[in-house]
Amino acid sequence: MHRSRLRRLVTLAGLTGLFVLPGLGAQELDHAPLAIDPTLSFSALLEQTLRHAPNALEGPAREAEARDMNALGGSWIAGRPSVQLDAIDDRLLNNLGQRELTWGVALPLWRPGERRAMQARGAQYEAQVAAWEDAFTLDIAGQLRRALADMAQADAVLAAEQLATADARELVRIAELRFAAGDIAERELLQARALLLTQQRNELTAEAVRVDAERLYATLTGLQARPASLPLEVVSAQDSVPESHPLLRLLRADVAVADAEIAKAEADARGAPTLTLGTRRQRAGLFADYEDALAVSLNVPLGGRAHVNAATSAERRSKVDAEVRRATAHRALDLQLHEVEHELFVLAEALPLSEEQAQLARRQWEMARAAFEAGETDIGQVVVALQQTRLSARELETSTLRHARLIAEFNQILGVLP
Repeated sequence: MHRSRLRRLVTLAGLTGLFVLPGLGAQELDHAPLAIDPTLSFSALLEQTLRHAPNALEGPAREAEARDMNALGGSWIAGRPSVQLDAIDDRLLNNLGQRELTWGVALPLWRPGERRAMQARGAQYEAQVAAWEDAFTLDIAGQLRRALADMAQADAVLAAEQLATADARELVRIAELRFAAGDIAERELLQARALLLTQQRNELTAEAVRVDAERLYATLTGLQARPASLPLEVVSAQDSVPESHPLLRLLRADVAVADAEIAKAEADARGAPTLTLGTRRQRAGLFADYEDALAVSLNVPLGGRAHVNAATSAERRSKVDAEVRRATAHRALDLQLHEVEHELFVLAEALPLSEEQAQLARRQWEMARAAFEAGETDIGQVVVALQQTRLSARELETSTLRHARLIAEFNQILGVLP
């Protein structure tokens, strides 16, 4: 809307005391509509929105974590090697010349099967990354679907209000002609003008709603252009949530990772056998020769099952929590699917009735306007007909867009992208 027209409407409504729009500031009123780009496809919008999303930073971190876990499973030793040094020297005591120096490298060893378990752990983290990417894409697609649907609904409501404003303006024109001809009293003319002011206020409110919808879209996508229309979607042929649903795959991957963390915690709690390889250099006294020998030692932790269980209890509880989240999410998706499916059925049956009602209301308004122009009725009946036309048209547009939104929600719940 041009700024001059807005200023005229604000001044006109303000003089009558009818302009009441709480929280609507000058910045919102001056907000220009987003540019329409007919080349913007949903896939291009989704790709842009994925890059713009704050959660996109999580992807590289998850990939790095999976690489690190894979590297751990590929190592030939179970931990970090260390250098050990032991020295014996009696020069500060009886000084008999006894010397002994032992040094070596301590290598933590895998217990049987532990290396394969750590390799499987790395694979589970890789699978979790892939599942997270699909779930993240689906979540952003859902946000984008809702933003586009909100803008489409705001556009439809605004168009209906603009049409009603044009009708109200036509009614004022007729009333002014009849008042000038002396056919009606000034009271009826003022009633027509009050109706126009009220309708102009409704139009401004609808414009403010569109501003909010476009601002949410721009924040989500980082774009200052929008597609010309909603993506055309058809109801998916599936009738139940598949196990391959991205969210369920991610939650199953979380369970698998939690299970792998139990194995890791058990290995840490049991401790790793340690092999130390080195040399020993010693002499018995001042007049003895140094003796060199190879030093090998093996340290194997034993027992302690109670300590292992205590150390892994938190990980086992985390696995149960992950299983609960997966089962709860599956149940919630099933419930949402059936609710949307039922509403889709009801709305599909009601849409033809809403369309017929809107046509009848429009016809009644045209007849009432013609009768008022011919002096066959008073303005009260015309006002009622105009208000009914506005409500019917708005209900039809809202129901039609609600039907398209429900189709998108149905596909979103099933994990299907446009």
